[in-house]
Amino acid sequence: MDKKNVCTFAADFRLCIVLFMTDIFKIRTLGVCKKVQLDEKTAFNYYDIPAGDAYRKRDLPLNFILFVLEGGIEISCNRYEKRLVQPDEMILLVRSSSVQVSVLKATALIVMYFDGFLSSCDQILFHAYYPDAEKISYEFAPMRVPNPILQFLSQMRCLIEQKVGCMHFNCLKHREFFILLRHFCSREDLVKFLSPLIGRSMTFRNKVLEKFALVKNGGVSELASLVGMGRKNFDRQFRKEFDISPAKWLLQEKSKRLYMYLMEPEVTISDAIDMFNFNSSAHFNRFCQQYFKTTPGAIIKEARNKQNIKDDVPPK
Repeated sequence: MDKKNVCTFAADFRLCIVLFMTDIFKIRTLGVCKKVQLDEKTAFNYYDIPAGDAYRKRDLPLNFILFVLEGGIEISCNRYEKRLVQPDEMILLVRSSSVQVSVLKATALIVMYFDGFLSSCDQILFHAYYPDAEKISYEFAPMRVPNPILQFLSQMRCLIEQKVGCMHFNCLKHREFFILLRHFCSREDLVKFLSPLIGRSMTFRNKVLEKFALVKNGGVSELASLVGMGRKNFDRQFRKEFDISPAKWLLQEKSKRLYMYLMEPEVTISDAIDMFNFNSSAHFNRFCQQYFKTTPGAIIKEARNKQNIKDDVPPK
């Protein structure tokens, strides 16, 4: 494994045992013609990952789609736990999410990351799907990859291995992927898969998700400022887009990330209070009771028990 890409749980997550892993959520620097500058952030990476590797990432900087070609992985994202993604399946990870990936078998994985939809056709079409997205209950589930997209991924694997890393190339492949997705997936499957990105105003929605990770004190005024809007206009637009007040949404998002944080090995209650800016242990306990119907200690204990069970299982 390339030493430059090696990191340890001990450094990032305070584990005593050193586990080597490659950062599959790394954003690459792409080549581009000197006379042309592109603002889009999109690329494809390919990884061969051994069984037993594990990855954590808080606050994903962009949207990611993971395509499993061989093997199998298990993903927890925010409060969605242990989704199994098998060969010829893909799963969407939305920016600002907290993610944990466990590699169950030796896995061939293509990772696509992107800021938003590059094509105006995609933006118009997916915007038209908003009424459908309102009717479904999103469950963070993998989707079967249609055969034409499997052929596309096979080509991408070959080209990535040949180190074709131009930004123009990745942007073209981004557009090609979504063209294939539009033509070879049913409307119902598309809505289920992309619903977190579909809204009345997808530009505003994407901006909120982008800036949310930068909020320090958890306040609505700070988020509005980061988005570049006045508080009143921001509140009005936010309620229209998310059908909830920004204050309540921020608390819900905080609860999702807190839950994932409490599931990390070696995390303490004191760590969580400091990390998420709770005023006191009593305030922290009330928050957990409201959003999780249990105490933070119980969540941490459950996580430790699950970790012990997993450690006791011999590798196949």
